[in-house]
Amino acid sequence: MNAVIPARKLFSVREYEELIATGFFTDKKRVELIEGELIEKMTQGDFHISCIHRLTMLLAPVLVGKAIVSVQNAIVVNPYSAPEPDVAILRFREDFYASGKAKPEDVLLVVEVSDSTVRFDRQTKMPLYARAGIEEAWLVNLPRKALEVYRSPVNGKYEVAQKLGKNDSIEPLNFPALQIPISNIIG
Repeated sequence: MNAVIPARKLFSVREYEELIATGFFTDKKRVELIEGELIEKMTQGDFHISCIHRLTMLLAPVLVGKAIVSVQNAIVVNPYSAPEPDVAILRFREDFYASGKAKPEDVLLVVEVSDSTVRFDRQTKMPLYARAGIEEAWLVNLPRKALEVYRSPVNGKYEVAQKLGKNDSIEPLNFPALQIPISNIIG
């Protein structure tokens, strides 16, 4: 007897947005679309929320009129993926993206803040961003109190990966005059 493997239904970004528009996700669970699959987002703890607030306060005031700091909003990286990074710096647009979600060419920096999802973010989301050609991605590794920096995507992988600790600082590639102490991000 041959084993039957049930078919999985993979969603496109278009289908996912249609589900959102119809009110399908009424139970208030937060999900994001990754490679056609609906991934339930983890509940955020206080440390995670604090880090997102810190990043927002560090970035938004100095980037006014130069870029848009987007917090937990979808980026359409391919027809089957619309991840919602914790923070993204987007190219400035006069319409503030009212005409459509950001695409990889709009993204100057993407940041994932991770406490219980470090492995998933490192093994799934960072490669997803690299395949999309996003030139810089940060993973704030809360358990290790470190910042993992990924830069220079080539053939779907980041060529540069470095880990910075609380005593280090970082300058975003597109804003090199903006020097941020890691301790200001992590707390």
